[in-house]
Amino acid sequence: MKRILLLGTALLTLFAASIVSAEEITVATGQTFIKKVFSPIKSAFREKTGIDLRILYNDPAPALAELEKGNVEVAGASLPLEDWLKRARKEGVAVKESSAYNSYIPATEKTMIMINADNKVKSLSKEQLKQVFTGRIQNWKEVGGEDSQILVVWPSVSSGALLIFSEKILDNEPLTKSIYDVETVADTAGAIAATPEAIGIVSGVLNHGGIKEVYPPIERPLTLVFKGKPSANLQKLLDFLKREGTQYIQ
Repeated sequence: MKRILLLGTALLTLFAASIVSAEEITVATGQTFIKKVFSPIKSAFREKTGIDLRILYNDPAPALAELEKGNVEVAGASLPLEDWLKRARKEGVAVKESSAYNSYIPATEKTMIMINADNKVKSLSKEQLKQVFTGRIQNWKEVGGEDSQILVVWPSVSSGALLIFSEKILDNEPLTKSIYDVETVADTAGAIAATPEAIGIVSGVLNHGGIKEVYPPIERPLTLVFKGKPSANLQKLLDFLKREGTQYIQ
């Protein structure tokens, strides 16, 4: 009986120790960061440090709100910090000046404006894009294409790519209400390839047939933000991203 009790105590101690030793970093971020940075590095980072990455999927403003509430150690968005803070304030998140945050940019990302590969239009100017996406130009013949209705593909889930495009190309004017609604930026390329009249924005490395660019890519930083001095675990993540993590980032 004594042996059984001792064995039970040992197992409980071992189990408790395993719980205590299990470490994680909680991150609030969106699709681009998850796909390009965190999913590729997750296994290698855990293998090296024993630390798990717990990802909370959030749009840019809610991600910053989670950081402000203390629910996460670090937040990420594919936006410059000042644009990110401006957007968060616009959505009612109580954020401070940029000097209150520490940031690190592990990678950059490109936003590309795409049309169907069979569309005879070769390029569009910023002003033409602005008029197309705001609905003032609605037919391809107005920009040198066939006589067909323009179909703007637009994701319902917000992202840094959409925010930067709205600022740089649309000058923050309202998007046309006549859109082909897809879920995320990741779904845009397929929708354009399948629809001859379509136009939309694609984020990241292009590995998709049936579409072509009509405007130079818009580059944006992938920004990680945290408050104060990083914890020991967060510092390990930052060091990993700066060193061996670079080989995994897509």
